[in-house]
Amino acid sequence: MSINTFAEKVTKFIPILDLLYVQNAKTSDLDDSALAAQFVGTNKIKLPKVSVDGAGTYDRDNGYVQGSAGVSWEEHTLQYDRGRKFRIDVIDNDEVAFDLYRRVASEYVRTKEVPEIDAVRFAEIYAAAKRNGSLATVVEKDLGTSDSILDLFDAAEATMNEKEVPEEGRVLYVTNTVYKMLKSDAKISRRIDVGQANPNIDRRVEMLDGITPIIKVPQSRFNSLIQLNDGKTAGQTAGGYKTITGNKPINFVYARKAALRAVIKRNADKIVTPDVNQSADAYDVFYRLHHDLIVADNDTSGIYIHTAATAQA
Repeated sequence: MSINTFAEKVTKFIPILDLLYVQNAKTSDLDDSALAAQFVGTNKIKLPKVSVDGAGTYDRDNGYVQGSAGVSWEEHTLQYDRGRKFRIDVIDNDEVAFDLYRRVASEYVRTKEVPEIDAVRFAEIYAAAKRNGSLATVVEKDLGTSDSILDLFDAAEATMNEKEVPEEGRVLYVTNTVYKMLKSDAKISRRIDVGQANPNIDRRVEMLDGITPIIKVPQSRFNSLIQLNDGKTAGQTAGGYKTITGNKPINFVYARKAALRAVIKRNADKIVTPDVNQSADAYDVFYRLHHDLIVADNDTSGIYIHTAATAQA
């Protein structure tokens, strides 16, 4: 059966917005498909809690000491419930209206929604690290031209190794400034061969020590403290987010990806067509997004954050 109505086209377009998110978000690699499968209702997920006893002394006469292993489930309400209403005036027909909606929604996801999701997640990682300071590591230092990013990374790596964080599955998020410093670090030795056979100058650094991918993050998304605008209060009507007093810009995050469990659920809650719209001759699309980033307390040892020492005034 063909898809003809505006509402049907919008519903079918939602997966395309998901694809735009994956292509543009710096943290889409943190999405946990297992968590996404545990939705209970609109904005709740079920999380497993596993508890086990430690080893006991083996007795040659009585054998093994009985231990316990338990799995319980708890519900977690996603903290972030965000949305907007898009209004598309009737121009000609459903096809034209849908084309306008597609362009508006795509721009919204790419330039507004994705940066906010990233900003929220990095602020949540920082908050989790500060809550569990005995496990996580937060280093504060204003970077200068004399700093070696390789030295800073080596310190982070040594800290994670001492905490016995698995080496496989780590990731390094850096600002563009840190990435530039890394490329020009004096400790990196290069031989660049540029000639007729190889005319390309390639100075990219995509991975450290063979196992740690490097992901560049715009500074605007990489902060310890942000405020989400509600879209209606004076000074917040444009929506989105902003950094606030006390924020310390993040330089880099070195972490075990499995410790950072992100979940996202997008949907077009309601579509009002012009024939029933009592306030305008237009299509109204009510667009909603639930998301969160969850760090279990015992996983925070897998987080190392390096921030500026000087807080935003």
